[in-house]
Amino acid sequence: MRTLLPLLLLASFASPVAARKDAPPSPCSEPFRQPLFISPIGEPFRTKDDADQPMRRWFEQADRDHDGRLTVAEMQLDADRFFATIDKDGSGEILPDELMAYELNVAPEIRLYQFRGDPRGGPGGPAGGSAPLPGGKPPQSGGKRPTPPDYGGAAGAGRYSFLNVPNPVASADRDFDRAISLREYRAAAAERFRDLDKDGRGFLTLADLPRTPAQIVANAQCVERVKERAKGGRK
Repeated sequence: MRTLLPLLLLASFASPVAARKDAPPSPCSEPFRQPLFISPIGEPFRTKDDADQPMRRWFEQADRDHDGRLTVAEMQLDADRFFATIDKDGSGEILPDELMAYELNVAPEIRLYQFRGDPRGGPGGPAGGSAPLPGGKPPQSGGKRPTPPDYGGAAGAGRYSFLNVPNPVASADRDFDRAISLREYRAAAAERFRDLDKDGRGFLTLADLPRTPAQIVANAQCVERVKERAKGGRK
């Protein structure tokens, strides 16, 4: 009996630990899920379904040899591919009308300014139309604009990407001649790779990459919702 009692006490202490280890992960623990992700070169990736992870989809596309390591050469190849989709006339330069088409039709969410009455303005920015930004408050009665979430100073594409670059395509125009060459675009891709490769290893893994401001806001809101539900359950 004396031998059995310590064993029973040990089991009583061990069982909660085992239960915690087997407990399901927090509903707010997924770091890669977000409705919109904009790659370092400015390509938008939107969720296709509940299981889709836009950031992971971009990484796996850019990682040409699928070894789980994204190199600067692979990021530049990804830039080459996306550049060709914007350069509609195949001139080797993204001209002002092509840049405008990118801002209006490909990635309207990055726009910093919104023309009054533009029906495409919903998620375009703090001055957007009637649709709320991800995490923002819905429109109020009387046609008032939605309140956007606080992204901590991030603007344009920077809200949905790793780096606070409001327009990743336009900012590649280093000589300010209003024409973005493939050489300039590839140079911008390489520079952004170096900004992300903080340890200088020459490659990035998915786990290395930071959360975007939109993810941080969504995670904080998820935590608050879980807390509120927990409070309601205790009443």
